[in-house]
Amino acid sequence: MNKTKTIATIVMLALATMASAQQILPFQRGPHFCDRDVRFYDPEVNWVDSVFQGLSLKQRIAQLMVVRVPLNMDNSQASQFARTMNGIGVGGVCFFAGTAERQAIMTRDFQATARVPLLVCLDAEWGLGMRLTDMFSFPRNARFGELPPSADSIVYRMGEEIGRQCRMMGVHINFAPVVDINSNPKNPVIGTRSFGTDRERVAQLGIMYAKGMQSQGVMAVGKHFPGHGDTDVDSHLDLPVINHKAHHLDSVELYPFKRMIEAGVEGMMIAHLQVNAFDRQRPSSLSRPIVTDLLRNKMGFDGIVITDGLDMKGITNTYSHGDAELLALKAGNDILLLPPNVQEAIDAIAEESAVDDSLRYYIDHHCRRVLHAKYKYIIQNGTKDIAVPGADRKAASQEIVADLNLSLDRTIDSIVANAIAAHATPGCQVVVLHNGRTVLNRAYGHLTYDPQSDTVTPQTVYDLASVTKVAATTLAIMKLYDMGKLKIDDKLSKYLPYLKNTDKAAITIKQVLSHCARLKAFDAYWQQTTGYDSILALVAQTPLNNSEGMVYSDLGFMLLSDVVRRVSGQSLDQFVAEHFYGPMGLASTSFNPTRNGIDITRIAPTEDDTLRGLVCGMVHDPNAYAMGGVSGHAGLFSTADDVAQIMQMLLDGGEYRGVRYLKQSTIDLFTQRHFAAAGNRRALGFDKQLFKPGPNAQTSPLASQNSFGHTGFTGTMVWADPDSRLVYVFLSNRVHPSAAVNLLAKMNTRTDIQTVIYKLLSK
Repeated sequence: MNKTKTIATIVMLALATMASAQQILPFQRGPHFCDRDVRFYDPEVNWVDSVFQGLSLKQRIAQLMVVRVPLNMDNSQASQFARTMNGIGVGGVCFFAGTAERQAIMTRDFQATARVPLLVCLDAEWGLGMRLTDMFSFPRNARFGELPPSADSIVYRMGEEIGRQCRMMGVHINFAPVVDINSNPKNPVIGTRSFGTDRERVAQLGIMYAKGMQSQGVMAVGKHFPGHGDTDVDSHLDLPVINHKAHHLDSVELYPFKRMIEAGVEGMMIAHLQVNAFDRQRPSSLSRPIVTDLLRNKMGFDGIVITDGLDMKGITNTYSHGDAELLALKAGNDILLLPPNVQEAIDAIAEESAVDDSLRYYIDHHCRRVLHAKYKYIIQNGTKDIAVPGADRKAASQEIVADLNLSLDRTIDSIVANAIAAHATPGCQVVVLHNGRTVLNRAYGHLTYDPQSDTVTPQTVYDLASVTKVAATTLAIMKLYDMGKLKIDDKLSKYLPYLKNTDKAAITIKQVLSHCARLKAFDAYWQQTTGYDSILALVAQTPLNNSEGMVYSDLGFMLLSDVVRRVSGQSLDQFVAEHFYGPMGLASTSFNPTRNGIDITRIAPTEDDTLRGLVCGMVHDPNAYAMGGVSGHAGLFSTADDVAQIMQMLLDGGEYRGVRYLKQSTIDLFTQRHFAAAGNRRALGFDKQLFKPGPNAQTSPLASQNSFGHTGFTGTMVWADPDSRLVYVFLSNRVHPSAAVNLLAKMNTRTDIQTVIYKLLSK
């Protein structure tokens, strides 16, 4: 034997050995097969291989079939259906109508008699109520498509809730979301099932829906690939034809599917469409150029591919006797959905495989893929008891819809538009948090009444005025109380020695915070002197009011800022920045904002002052300005979103993103009234609802007695309601260019918006 022949013999033996080794692997890696090539023990591979080896050829084919559950079966008929389908060994079932209780019973029975666990499927695009008469239905996708990007999380929550309810019902695959672009107004079948006409929004909302559902262990299925939006024929009735060029399809119809694949969607449904740019011979669901070459190879989809219903006339008008199922399998589909005649389809595929070795390979290949899906969604997730979603799940669903309605409501826009038109404010921000989630974040108008001035954005920074009292001073006092460095019944003079020989020697921190320390409401100290200590000296000399009772006073909070300085050793701005704003990541919240890195172009100007000119980036309140921009009654600047996070932290018992800033007991103490018996509605630092709520008040009459917040002279308002788990923030510069007339308050703009919010959430 010469050297060349020897080498050839060795190569042939090596190839033969490799081929033999591949045959005994747990499974083979074939074209477009993306599961792991595992050569050692793996629980998933072991389970799949064990089940696979126990299946006959026809049973392997049957695993690819998901069959329709007939409607209105009695117990006897349902049992017969289960025996027949499980005898054949189908891979799964799909429910379409009935009640949740009836479906739960049948699912239990079907699974109990199945040799291989069944994939249970549902076509519940807008929730279980789409199919089950006693379950909840969300609005159609088109309604969610109107959401601003800031509220996309609402779609995630819908997907999450639908996924949770599916899992409770033993459903593993939900044929949703629809990510077709609704570009043809004559489309008879997509319409409001689509998120809209914009490819970016359709893609983004489809991703949010899918991620929410898959977070609950339910497969999301993007449909209808390669795009059913620009058709004028219903594929349930006939085969739609699409004549767009490939470059158009690639940039429009395919775009949401590309994004879904990148985001990890686990299922894809192939539509029945004649897409001539890709295949002039076969419908997309039966087309290897579309399913394998385009979706698998070019676009890199690695999940489960499912045909649309094979009993639809877009297929049955042309194909019969198992021909469609055979072509669908050859095209590269994993699951053959709703074959009109299951046994006929299995027989046709088995017969063809006898003369086509490659088909036998694809049967095995797709059977293993289906078994891997079963391991993930059934075995790995556990077999939890099937339970019908109850009132708690309906309430959770209704909460999501309430948040949706709030995010989409335009009544708020109208109220703000009226205020801007009346020159009550040139612009504003409105932020609403419900159950800790942002459901409204809108910016309106301009920084001034000049239409050429910058528009308000969520990043616009406003002078908070007296909201400083709660968002800075009260927070600081609460923190010092938490730290054991002061008590609310301590006398102010304990920490401020210059009060000891004055008429203020006996007033307490509790009285000052509650505005019942007989302190004067305000005084124009800035006209007499400047400097922090100089103005506090004037405050100390100002006589107390003669009468008892609540008098809203800036003076007390000016003194409290000095308590913070003397107890902590830090000025108020330094203390709150170190203990709250910095750790919470509130980068747009500070005193003297331009000194702290906030660009002046982001700051809304306030009054056009005769002495200072147009006030912008410096505190509007003249006493706070004379004190250097830092005082307990005014001086803080922020965005609506930042302030909302502070209020949410308080609503969440002092925690924010897993970090504790205040004790729950401290928040409870400071947000309750301490002088209610004397007719004082106020808590410690915080304002409260009126004892007898009514119109034209500082807060909506619908706010609960447990709610708390504050308003500010520049046109600001923050309010938190524990009963509704609601945070409401309104920021404006209504004092521009003059503070002389408070039209914003006269028009009840802030409280009217708050009332709209309560009403929407109550529906």
